[in-house]
Amino acid sequence: MHPASSVLELAVFTVKPHARADMPMLRERLRAAIAQFPGLIDYQPFSPMDGDDRFVDIAHWQDLASAQAAAQAFAGGDARFAPYMAAIDELQLMQHFLPG
Repeated sequence: MHPASSVLELAVFTVKPHARADMPMLRERLRAAIAQFPGLIDYQPFSPMDGDDRFVDIAHWQDLASAQAAAQAFAGGDARFAPYMAAIDELQLMQHFLPG
């Protein structure tokens, strides 16, 4: 069981058509990049079942500060995230959730 202060980060996004085939490799690079940030508990990527271009990433963080630090680096153009960011066509949802 994780502490009540843990945070779930949910990102729902579409990818550019040419990037769809690269998503497994890009996600491994993303996993390595976010693992460098303190507080990561788990990262789980989900892919569409119907050939759609909408993907979901879920990251579990120890606390909101840890989640926000990684999110700010991503949004701020941190070079570690550049290949992943380049594949994203539209970020449809990026939100943090608390247990309960």
